[in-house]
Amino acid sequence: MVNSADSGPKVASPVANALIYVTLVSFLALGLIAGWRSHRSAFLFLKATRSQSILALSLNFLAVNVGSGIFFSLPQVGTIAGVTGVFAYAFASGAPLFVFALVGPLFRRHNKRQWSMTAFIMERFGRPLHVLYSIICTLFVGMYMVSELTSIYSVYQVLTRLNPLVPMVILCVVTTIYTAFGGVLASLVTDALQCVLILVMIVIAAIAVGVNVRPSSEDIERVGLVKPTKMGGELFLILTLAIAFSNFLHQGFWQRTFASRNDRELRWATFFGFWLVFAVAALVGMTGPLAAWAGTWSAESDSPDSSAFFTIIASMSGWASGLTLVLTTSLSCCAIDTCQTAMFASLFDLVEQKVNIWVVRATVILLNVPVIFLAMRVPDILQVYLLADLLASATILPILFGLVKRLNFIHWTDVLVGCFGGVIAVGAFGQVYLGNRHDGWRLLMLDGGLYVDDERVLGAFCFAPIGSVVFTLFFAAMRMLATRMLGRQQYLYVNTISDSSTDVDDDRVAVVDSESTGEKPQVLPTAPASQT
Repeated sequence: MVNSADSGPKVASPVANALIYVTLVSFLALGLIAGWRSHRSAFLFLKATRSQSILALSLNFLAVNVGSGIFFSLPQVGTIAGVTGVFAYAFASGAPLFVFALVGPLFRRHNKRQWSMTAFIMERFGRPLHVLYSIICTLFVGMYMVSELTSIYSVYQVLTRLNPLVPMVILCVVTTIYTAFGGVLASLVTDALQCVLILVMIVIAAIAVGVNVRPSSEDIERVGLVKPTKMGGELFLILTLAIAFSNFLHQGFWQRTFASRNDRELRWATFFGFWLVFAVAALVGMTGPLAAWAGTWSAESDSPDSSAFFTIIASMSGWASGLTLVLTTSLSCCAIDTCQTAMFASLFDLVEQKVNIWVVRATVILLNVPVIFLAMRVPDILQVYLLADLLASATILPILFGLVKRLNFIHWTDVLVGCFGGVIAVGAFGQVYLGNRHDGWRLLMLDGGLYVDDERVLGAFCFAPIGSVVFTLFFAAMRMLATRMLGRQQYLYVNTISDSSTDVDDDRVAVVDSESTGEKPQVLPTAPASQT
């Protein structure tokens, strides 16, 4: 957590309480109103497929990409890798959205009622891999929540004199209430409206910073951070790979992908979403170099580089701290409610939608307790988060092979071996690159973090997906050879899920029926993996 030494004026406790709780109460009311349509429909509660316009979906793609943590991580990369690093991070934050524009239609082609990656895994690879990935997705989203709560705790610690635990817990309670009531539809509606408010506040903050913080050209020349750097260039590839693969494990991205009305609107939504994410990330990230140029932060100061943004806020009038408080609270609401609805979907999918939806609601509510506890205890959640990104890089591509018809011979055991192979490839690369076994295999833990002077991190994120592909195909070839030698029938997957050749919006019909009757719409049966 960020050191909260009294380096600048803080928002008075009565004002801070008013700003935080008025914001939370407003979002609670908005969430309950938005969730009124969906609280009695399991379909709308979990999926809301084909329900969002281009504008709403673009704003939601922004919401799922940002949180209060951006005010720590983005300025930090600016102080380390300069302007190049900022634009690398901004590009990497938004560019993976285009992957969903490409892959989303493929999932729908496999099953027009598709609503999540874990549901596809069940259809294509069967129950064993489905259970494994559902658990991984739930844990991964839980890590997102821990990271976000750690960040908002630090914000309240830096900007106010309150006990940050109290507003952090209340924020969690508020988002839990309206997401448990309205589910993903409530999250989609609130996130879209919250993002409109967030964009307005970011524009106001950017103008205020531009007017009040004006470093001289001499200061910029002296500090540097303007010229392209090697690290900044490498971050374009490292961060894009890391974020793209990790997004595949976040159910929130899939909920938004399949909430698009059709493939065309999905492509436009990802296009506009990319530019929204890029603009917000670039504006926030540039406060890192700006703080260094203006002298509010320096490498020699006691303040950590992740606090660069807040050193600028501390140098401005008190209203800037108040605006930041409302802005970060809004961002955290977006991030937390997205994670909670993602947990609802992952857990309901894990039990194959065979339990009462209220059981899943209660489970997610209870899971908030260990998440809050970990947010208070984990000293370096960013390190854990980076490790999760690396593991995602090593495990996602074999799953996507299931979308390729010519690779219908891929079995779930091939995928599992490929996932382990991706991890092994990172360790093997580390041993060769670093010259010894101990340091090489410790590369799997990324002990040195993201910002190192050599290419070990770049190599890890490149060899992880390559290794997973090689191991998957090699094991599949060996398995098929053994099957042939034993004279047994070869495994071939056949998609037996009924699919219409026309783009009839059956999901919308199901939504209307579920609203009028109060019953859960009929779900198509899952297609088994066939052998021929």
